[in-house]
Amino acid sequence: MGRKLKFRRQFEMSRRGDVARRLQLARNLRHSGGWRSRHFHGHVHSSFVSLHFGSWYAGPSFYPAHCWTPHWSPWVSWSWWDRCLPICDPRPIFCRPIICRPCRPWVSWRYPAWVSLPIVVSGTWVDVPRVATEDRDLQLLAVRFVDAGHPEQKKGPRYRVWFRNNDDKKLRKDFNIMLLASNSRDAATDVPQAGVEIDNIEAGAIRTVDIRLPFEASTLARDAENRAVPFRFLHVLVDSHQDVDESFEENNGVVLARGDVLPVDPSSFSTDVTSGSPGSMINVAGEGFGPEPGEVIVHVNGLELQAEIYGWYDLGVHLKLPTLPVATETQAEIVVVRGDGAVSNPVQVLIVPAKSPVTPPPAPAK
Repeated sequence: MGRKLKFRRQFEMSRRGDVARRLQLARNLRHSGGWRSRHFHGHVHSSFVSLHFGSWYAGPSFYPAHCWTPHWSPWVSWSWWDRCLPICDPRPIFCRPIICRPCRPWVSWRYPAWVSLPIVVSGTWVDVPRVATEDRDLQLLAVRFVDAGHPEQKKGPRYRVWFRNNDDKKLRKDFNIMLLASNSRDAATDVPQAGVEIDNIEAGAIRTVDIRLPFEASTLARDAENRAVPFRFLHVLVDSHQDVDESFEENNGVVLARGDVLPVDPSSFSTDVTSGSPGSMINVAGEGFGPEPGEVIVHVNGLELQAEIYGWYDLGVHLKLPTLPVATETQAEIVVVRGDGAVSNPVQVLIVPAKSPVTPPPAPAK
């Protein structure tokens, strides 16, 4: 019951988002000994290591710098969702990225002295009062890490950016949001970069976009042993091409140490099947699950059971339903728990009785 109550609190807080940051789960994880000492670690099948490979991880500093990554396979490909359809999106409205076209290449210019993002180093969009202005003013509110990409597919890390129009009028002019991966805090054009074009934003509105950096960002730096590792600094720019004439540009950007960017909260989008028998395999697609296994809890008939984990990465989990006797079809809920204790929304699956083995009739007597 205690676990359920903790889950319920997070579910209630998730209506506004940024739950892990508000509960200070990253700080609690560090105080308890770090990722390798995490309390939320479920049952992992013995085949896990053979189905994964070690790779450098471009996520927050409280995650491991080197972790297990699943080989690209059908279940990984299925869970690699570019976007979640609005009709089934479990995330708060402020956390649903809009789909935008890529923007033109960036030409460097000298940054102003950026003001700090709200509340924490990588910012937040929760309880941040709008600065009313009669002039145009775009404000960068927050940036979050979504996933590390995949080396076997040459996909780089993805980030989510929140920004707001502080003006009392709708901005109808196109502008761009850019990410730059660098080993320096200084602006430079010849670094891995990606961006999107925004065509308008309502007065006072908060918008969200996802941007995936090129794979080169994941191998940009070198460690003490001269191994290729991810970049060191993330540059985030709102109105990156200076298309909008603003009254205050110092709130348009930030340069962050890569490890200081907090992750998105875990969300479960869907299972690959709507029903399964006890002991069958199921895949869960989502985001924010973390780099390595946490727990997968199956709620059924008033019980909390752990599923066995065969595969895990930021965007999906490959699991085996627990074995339990069910005589009739029974509704169950699957909850993914990240290693720091952040929980996803539940997704439903129907548990159906296993088919009875076919017993042959008695052999005829001769």
